[in-house]
Amino acid sequence: MQQDRHQAQLVVATHSSPSSPHCQQFSRQPNIDAVRGLAVLGIFYLNIFTMGISSYEYVASEPAATGDTLGEILYYMLLRDRFISLFSLLFGVGLYIQWHNFSAAGLNAGSRVKSRLYWLMAFGMVHGVLLWPGDILLSYGVCGLLVWRYRGLSTAELLQKAQLFIAIGLLVMLLMALIPIEAAPMVRGSPAYMHEYQLWTGSYGSQLVQQLLVVGVSLLVFPMTYLWLISGMMLLGIYLLQQGWFSHRLSNVHRLLGWSLILGFIAYQCSTADSYIIQNMALVIVLLAAIPMALWMLQWVVGYCDNQPQRLTALQAVGKIPLSLYILQSVVGVMLFRHVAPQLLLTLNFLDYLLLASIWSLIQLLLASAYLRYFKQGPLEWLWRKLAYNGLQGR
Repeated sequence: MQQDRHQAQLVVATHSSPSSPHCQQFSRQPNIDAVRGLAVLGIFYLNIFTMGISSYEYVASEPAATGDTLGEILYYMLLRDRFISLFSLLFGVGLYIQWHNFSAAGLNAGSRVKSRLYWLMAFGMVHGVLLWPGDILLSYGVCGLLVWRYRGLSTAELLQKAQLFIAIGLLVMLLMALIPIEAAPMVRGSPAYMHEYQLWTGSYGSQLVQQLLVVGVSLLVFPMTYLWLISGMMLLGIYLLQQGWFSHRLSNVHRLLGWSLILGFIAYQCSTADSYIIQNMALVIVLLAAIPMALWMLQWVVGYCDNQPQRLTALQAVGKIPLSLYILQSVVGVMLFRHVAPQLLLTLNFLDYLLLASIWSLIQLLLASAYLRYFKQGPLEWLWRKLAYNGLQGR
């Protein structure tokens, strides 16, 4: 009976065309908002390491600081790529819901969804070039356009396509990891590191040049790598929505956590190897480990929230204004590490970064809850909607 109640709350005609007059709309789901909130907060735990010097992730000192080993174990086993994978699932869900809701309202779903994606890509380009080059908005917009082509697949076909895309992405990453190109390790405080430090904490013009370079390289490699992984996860998200993963808790999901932890530990061990190729293999293994962890986190939140607006309310608030908070994360991180206290780049160990990310997560929870007491949507969500739908009224 409880499962039936949850399925009834998630209203959609999944076996009929969305253009059908009998197509029903999705109502707002507390579960989805809460999961999205967790993903948005978790993304900062990955991004914080490149908010200062964006051409590298965490650069350890020599000898390694006390907090580095424990921090990196936590990173590989619990954090790396987990929240990006979770957010990719949600992005696919969002596309699917928009398709049905626009169609049910008698609007041209294609023009509206594509307009949203084009403007998201524009936001991403501005964000990546002018503020922080680790942007994901442009990538998600491109992947969204690809996923949009497959929105009408049957449930079985969605799963097959998702598995294919994910497999292609992992295979390409594996082949790239096997390329025997060895680079000298970067050490904090070394002349090479201090050169990067000066570039990234110098004038804004200097930072802008570096950001353009990073964005350019990212755009070149993206079609061969993360395009397939992210698109596959988006398609998987649509499949999971149709299978009820966002409406009720399933059994035996603890096995997902176990597999992720095992793979994460293997990835960490590979990252400490002497072989450059084995170190690269860690990046592939951790991508694989991220998928079951993302599924487990999804089910954990769904099971606890139970589609109740009064549960996980702070996470739900974050999930209602994700774009504004995502950009705010970049503003705060870049300001802190490049302008207010750049010396932190020379002193923080791995655990220190995670502690700062945790503090900012708590602030975001409070900020989102307070903001939504007075406003219905975030400022960038409002702007995005305004730009995307301008001139599309009635279409």
